[in-house]
Amino acid sequence: MRSLNSDTPTNAAPYRRGWLAAGPIICLQGFLGLSPQASRQTMFVINESTFRILRQVAFALIVAASRLEVGLVIGWSAVLPKLRADNATSFTVTDQDVTWLVSLPGISGVAMTLAVGPLIEFTGPTRLLRALLFLAGVLWLLQAFTPYLSLLYLGRIGSCLAFNAVGPLAPALISELVEPSVRGSLVAVVEAVVALGQLAVYCLADALPWRLTTALCAAPFFAVFVLAFLVPESPYWLLRQDRSEDAAKALARLRGPVKDTSVELDEIAKGIKERPQSTLKDQVKQLSVAQNFRPVLFLASVFVLRELGGQYVVFSYTVYLFREAGVSMDAYTCTILVGAVRLACTVLGSLLLGRVGRRPMLLATSVVCGLAELVGGAFLLGQFPGASWVPLAAVLVFVSSYGLGLSPVPWVLLGELLPTAVRSVGTSICVFNFALSIFIVSYTFPPLVEHAGVGTALIAFAGFHFVLSVITWAFLPETRGKSLSDLKDAFTSAPKEADGAAAGEGKRTENAKDTNV
Repeated sequence: MRSLNSDTPTNAAPYRRGWLAAGPIICLQGFLGLSPQASRQTMFVINESTFRILRQVAFALIVAASRLEVGLVIGWSAVLPKLRADNATSFTVTDQDVTWLVSLPGISGVAMTLAVGPLIEFTGPTRLLRALLFLAGVLWLLQAFTPYLSLLYLGRIGSCLAFNAVGPLAPALISELVEPSVRGSLVAVVEAVVALGQLAVYCLADALPWRLTTALCAAPFFAVFVLAFLVPESPYWLLRQDRSEDAAKALARLRGPVKDTSVELDEIAKGIKERPQSTLKDQVKQLSVAQNFRPVLFLASVFVLRELGGQYVVFSYTVYLFREAGVSMDAYTCTILVGAVRLACTVLGSLLLGRVGRRPMLLATSVVCGLAELVGGAFLLGQFPGASWVPLAAVLVFVSSYGLGLSPVPWVLLGELLPTAVRSVGTSICVFNFALSIFIVSYTFPPLVEHAGVGTALIAFAGFHFVLSVITWAFLPETRGKSLSDLKDAFTSAPKEADGAAAGEGKRTENAKDTNV
């Protein structure tokens, strides 16, 4: 076999491993008339880029798998009808217990989320992730095999605390681990994992007893816990801890042995020095600066309005909703259909997010979600004969639009827009408002339906989505294709100016990608 030429890069092992895979590409280049030397050079660049991206994708997927906790906690409510009907259970679950068990993710988040940001800074995001994964598995087993209602509550509260910690941790950590060119799609994957968790627990709840369903929820976390030891610590966090040597090693693991990471490391260090993230007291003081306060206020408003739009009750009270709406199909079948549609559209949304952009995706999907709820609510209030399929269709349109943009985009923006100077306290504020909104909506939904009906509740939810659309149109700058350093001043200029800058940066990014390939 012909040996590599002397101008081959010294560290050629990755390229040799990819030689066979690049064979068809070289053949195509020969067909197009390119020289063998040009073919080999192109192969090297393709392999270097491919291995670097695949390495980051692998790490990001391990982190994203932690968000199964979110989907399982939300979807677990589907087991409650079987739990209440199980005569072998040694305790009784009342209507009030159902309301509290469904609402616990919100109330536990109110108590937990103000500590999430400081906890991440104290322990390190990757180390905290491992602890949460192991804890989540143990708590699901506690809920599955408890002989007492009090222990069921205890396990549920613990799972909800992990739910509220993993929520902001996973997208923020992925944003700090991967390159800007793939950041949006990979951060959006966390919502696809949430949808997968929901669909899994919906299917299990329909097919299996509630105890077995709950026990199976524990299985993935122990496996991901082991895999999480492969994920390096965030270079951003290590630099904030003055561990520059460890940060360089972590970044080298993330980018691979071939890529020179010194420039990227210097850029990260420069951004941290310009806006240092220090004590909680200092971060609170930094909130008085407009360019720090504005993105926190905007993101908190997005999360509040999204939850007031009713997404949590749609996914948590799904069986109950379809029974109340009088849909002719079996309620569990409808619930599984909802989970499948959300998963498919969330995957599609993660693919589109890097191409379409955050601003148009959030704006369009919030409008469609509001229209779907408005139509569904109007048909329920009108009681039109032969239109029992309309509420199901409206819910499926809502779920598909939510999965495409309204679900992943706020979490992507949380990792992109919060300035380093207030990242911890800003994350805590946003997730606190997110959790408080979940509790308010989930706890008040049953009495609202009892006194006003499902139709009125859906119309009220639609109003909040339209308000969200206006705020998005007025204030959200585009962030696609911009590095975290570029985004630190995103709220110092008007949205249109930021959009233009983002568009230009997006074009430069695409051009850079083209030259690399």
